[in-house]
Amino acid sequence: MYVDICEAKGMSAKDQELLEERAQENWRLFESPDGIFLSAFLTFVGQLKFRGTSVLFRLKHSPIRREPPLPGPQSSSSSSSTNVGHLKKPPRGGLDVIRDEGVEGEDQMDTGGPVVDHLKKPAASGSRILQKASTVGSIPLSVMCEEGDEDPLRGSVGFDNKEYSIATHFVKVHRSGVVADVMTLWDLAGTEAVSGSTLESILSHSNKPGFDRLPSINAFDKKSKSKEMLSGLRYFEHMLKDDGRGCAKAAFSWGAVDMASVARCFIELCFKAIDVFASEPRLLEMSSPVYVLGDIHGNFRDLSCFEKVLWRMGPVLTPAKFLFLGDYVDRGKHGFEVVAYLFAQKLLTPSKFMLIRGNHEIRVVQESFTYKWECVEKFGEQLGVEVWEATNKVFDVLPLAAVIDKKIFCVHGGIPHPDLCEGLISSINDIPTNLPNPMESNLLAWEVMWNDPIRQDDIDASIEEQLAINNGFIDNFARGTAHMFRSSNTAGS
Repeated sequence: MYVDICEAKGMSAKDQELLEERAQENWRLFESPDGIFLSAFLTFVGQLKFRGTSVLFRLKHSPIRREPPLPGPQSSSSSSSTNVGHLKKPPRGGLDVIRDEGVEGEDQMDTGGPVVDHLKKPAASGSRILQKASTVGSIPLSVMCEEGDEDPLRGSVGFDNKEYSIATHFVKVHRSGVVADVMTLWDLAGTEAVSGSTLESILSHSNKPGFDRLPSINAFDKKSKSKEMLSGLRYFEHMLKDDGRGCAKAAFSWGAVDMASVARCFIELCFKAIDVFASEPRLLEMSSPVYVLGDIHGNFRDLSCFEKVLWRMGPVLTPAKFLFLGDYVDRGKHGFEVVAYLFAQKLLTPSKFMLIRGNHEIRVVQESFTYKWECVEKFGEQLGVEVWEATNKVFDVLPLAAVIDKKIFCVHGGIPHPDLCEGLISSINDIPTNLPNPMESNLLAWEVMWNDPIRQDDIDASIEEQLAINNGFIDNFARGTAHMFRSSNTAGS
């Protein structure tokens, strides 16, 4: 380990005597004549008794050598399990020793091989051979590197060549899940929190976050429109008591907020959300764990409850994903706040929040219910219609269904008639992305949003006959559009 630290710091490891002397000095810091357990070693590192390990964590690649087993009869032991838990004091002329606690003896393994190969002194020719050993079960492993070979810490044979990038943000989160503060490494320049060498090595031009890190950076950007909207919704949710300055407001109200500013922020979110949703397949493929949430219908109180129970620390810090099955607006009073919250979270964590389209994400339906009227009431006639239209332009490009673990089919309505898709759910991916009027432009999309299972109590002799003739489907007499299907149609599909 000490050699790795020296090489990571750019120090010369050629002088064996000096290297050995410093290794012995570091070992004496542990105040243990024979050895220490791994837990104690980590404690000493945490107490800063052993310095330099942090440079190994800051490397862009793993310093761990991945050595193949040595040839010969010893390789038959390769199936034994790893049980490395005890560090032994390095012998004179040697480096770090890792001992399997299940192996008896000080320097010999059960196979008779040495526990560690020593760092050999430079030959007269000036070349050196660095031999590092580890134990996998009971096999001594070593990697050899002639001087002049490619630097092992930069990708030689036997090392993990995968490059890593260091986290660049420090995030403080309240117990409520609200992000209290966000700092970046470069914000800490000139303070005691980060050394100058750290900033120089990590924050150099070549190591600054690239395009692939932008989603992570944006997720912690307090100045983004998504964060601005979520901050506004926190204000909307909470009640403010009268403090004598006229700032009192009821919970789930905007109080004296300039609603034109809220509308402008929301419309900008919608423009960005269109690109995100349009880039997704019409049939989402997800892997568990996934929370599946049904109709919200403008009930922001329920959505707030879901947040506190399911992603209290925020979606970024929650291992599960979240799938919403549509019907975000109408009926409830807060359809605007619901979609504003969901769009903002989607932009911040596009792989966490997944939304599919329901049958209330259609203009003609909203005009018959409440969402259009809600937008006009909150923002005025002209601006309200702009907010309503911006919302629906996002709805027009929402995915239509999802499959979890290739087993669970999730859709707002129900399974479509097999004549429309030949019984293959993969046909959903052939549906056009932009569907302002799905009833006229794509019947398959219409059916996955509107089809319903038929209740057993509704099946009489006449309906039974129709189901038998039409592969378990009949006209949806309850809605006057699309189909109903027998629930047994889903069994074994």
